[in-house]
Amino acid sequence: MPPHYDPRTQPGLVRIARRCWLPKDAADDLSERAAAALATSAPDSVICSLTAARLYELWLPDDLPIPIHVATATPQRAGRAMTRAQRPEFVGHRFQLTPDDIAVRNGLPLTSLARTWRDLATVLSLPDLVAAGDCALRSGASTEEMADVLGRTGRTRGARRAREALGLLDRRSRSRPESHLRVIVRKAGAPPFEVNEAIYRDEGGWLAEPDLALAEARLALEYQGAEHAEVKRMRKDISRGRDLRHSGWLVLYYGPDEVFRRPWSVAAEVLAEVRKRAPHLLARPAVAG
Repeated sequence: MPPHYDPRTQPGLVRIARRCWLPKDAADDLSERAAAALATSAPDSVICSLTAARLYELWLPDDLPIPIHVATATPQRAGRAMTRAQRPEFVGHRFQLTPDDIAVRNGLPLTSLARTWRDLATVLSLPDLVAAGDCALRSGASTEEMADVLGRTGRTRGARRAREALGLLDRRSRSRPESHLRVIVRKAGAPPFEVNEAIYRDEGGWLAEPDLALAEARLALEYQGAEHAEVKRMRKDISRGRDLRHSGWLVLYYGPDEVFRRPWSVAAEVLAEVRKRAPHLLARPAVAG
């Protein structure tokens, strides 16, 4: 059970919510705030939704507000018959959870990775849901677990978005921007690109490992974040791009402005290059995943 702090006997506490207090040096820590919320909530409560996602360190938008999401999950009781947190500082939910839907992380009961990802479908856009799902897969969840949760919650809000996202997940993605870039081109109708897979010279030997690669079109896509501005990394990128060009590859580079603010421009350019370099690929039926 998380510790319960009482301002009547412990001076210097900071109020988090009604009946919920923390020492000043812990008040800004999300896990401490979550623990305090559970300590003052109904039995069988768990941390869920965006709060659980942040505690799992899933890829979420940096500027996304993360209030404390608490779910009452009384076993063998319908959701409508459960109590729910009424304090305005918390977001209350009533969930029917199976034992597999609950995990413990650093001593805190919270929804499992798969269940947390499913619940994010009610609050995230499709690209962000895919990014969170890619990260969940990298963190130990499986597509089978996600599909099982979705099968049990298929009539609840967000199910359609979750089903679409499930078919787009890829554990090989290494960052949220990479996931967004992949969703952009797949939703535009481009054929599936390989994700962070090595490509080789015709005569043999390693050539590069682009973020996204379409071998039949010899087309590679790279996301250029702030880390690519470091001098050593920049020189390496230039050399790798030159090697790719000499092997007949075209590399398209995109930054945060294109991926997050002008995704339509990325989609149009990628489709135009596929159409020029391997038009037969666009004539094939789209394959999910």
